[in-house]
Amino acid sequence: MKIVIVDDDEVNLTFCQRVLQEYETFPFRDPKKALSYCLQNEYDLILTDMRMPAMTGIGLIQEIRKKKDDFAALIISAYSDSEYLMEAVNAANISQYLLKPVEAALLVQKVEEALQHLAWARQKRLEEQRLSEQAQKLLEENTRLRFHASNPLAALAGTNPSVLKIKEQIKSFTLSDYPVLISGEEGTGKKLVARLLHELSDRKEGPYAAISTSTIPEELLESEIFGAAKGPQTGLKAHRDGFLDRLDGGTLSVEGVEGLPKTLQSKMLKFLQYGTYYPVGATEEKSADVRVLFSSQPNLGAKAEDGSFRKDLYFKIANLQIKTLPLRERREDILVLMETLARRENRRVPKLDTKQKDLLMRYSYPGNIRELQGILEKLNLAMGDSADGTVGTDEIDRLLKDNAQIYATLQGSGAAVQTIQLPPGHEPVDMRAFVDSIEKEIITTALKFNDNNISQTSRNLMISRQGLKNKIKRYEIPVDLDDED
Repeated sequence: MKIVIVDDDEVNLTFCQRVLQEYETFPFRDPKKALSYCLQNEYDLILTDMRMPAMTGIGLIQEIRKKKDDFAALIISAYSDSEYLMEAVNAANISQYLLKPVEAALLVQKVEEALQHLAWARQKRLEEQRLSEQAQKLLEENTRLRFHASNPLAALAGTNPSVLKIKEQIKSFTLSDYPVLISGEEGTGKKLVARLLHELSDRKEGPYAAISTSTIPEELLESEIFGAAKGPQTGLKAHRDGFLDRLDGGTLSVEGVEGLPKTLQSKMLKFLQYGTYYPVGATEEKSADVRVLFSSQPNLGAKAEDGSFRKDLYFKIANLQIKTLPLRERREDILVLMETLARRENRRVPKLDTKQKDLLMRYSYPGNIRELQGILEKLNLAMGDSADGTVGTDEIDRLLKDNAQIYATLQGSGAAVQTIQLPPGHEPVDMRAFVDSIEKEIITTALKFNDNNISQTSRNLMISRQGLKNKIKRYEIPVDLDDED
């Protein structure tokens, strides 16, 4: 604890210093010099004489409290005038008024009491500040939720024309019970679009559920969707409801429709056309009032063309289609999406300079919004408890390159092309050098994926072995070309 001692009497000043030697003390005989020091430094308690030639103790405390108030104050005086006492306590918020000569033990006791009271007051202020911040966050969250309740489409963040088009499509498609196909890469917001199609429709008071074909074994998919009847065929002692039974009057979202087996594709088509279906093992037809939404990868049309997906089902569900774009095609929304994710996940967005924003907007985000969410989490870990909320440019660059490498490793050499960071459009670019850097990155990634096997890498990249070796030499990639594959 730091204590400022002010007394024009050298004897009293030395006495107080000696008695309070366990503390860090700063003595002043001139109250004006003490004032200058106190306005520029941090301390915990001011112990001052009442009457001094240049300034009274009360005047000193009052001047300091005009600028800062986080300290305790004690006054020592040879005068026991009650008028001074009241003035000190009321006008300058003095903790204690001590009369000279003061005993050492009493001085230590009163200083300890004043510092304890100060510590309690500081803790109280911190608690009040914390509660105030929590209240502010709750107010902001309440405002956000109320806004989204009145305007659910606000959950679709971004200004890219594709986002605006999706909002218009959602508003239009909610007027119908016709099936909708939502197509796009993983992590582009298909789940959110499906949920909004339900929440903005006349079915919003009804039940909603999503089922993923990739998470349910193929042999169980049929009973999960259409239910199963009791009997020897199913081994059930009682009928088991499927999603269509449980969602009557509501909406079912089928995620990864390309994963539906061909037998279920025909059964789904019948339900979409007539609203009827047979549970597994049943001889009696049932009906349900359920709107079905479908999501898929962007290549569902190609699967219909090559016969791996029924064309008639494709034409049925693709009449109303919403396409979600990957982040690399809507770069202007990346920072807005990061802010949205931060609010939703109670995370911080670091303070970014122009170069850092360029880095984040140039990255291709092969994992799309899910990857952006992970990057936000890593940025928060990098910030730690930093008060200024900053992350180094090198750290952001390293983080993005690590993510790109992870994706390339998981997806194979062909993914290298998708992880390249584009140069900002407002800066001059050496086109040849940039293209060379791309080619080097592709070759390096492919070699690493294939454990430096030249033959396999050349096949993956569809170039000759000799051509690959020439490029390895040209780019000085550290691979032993003398080893036989």
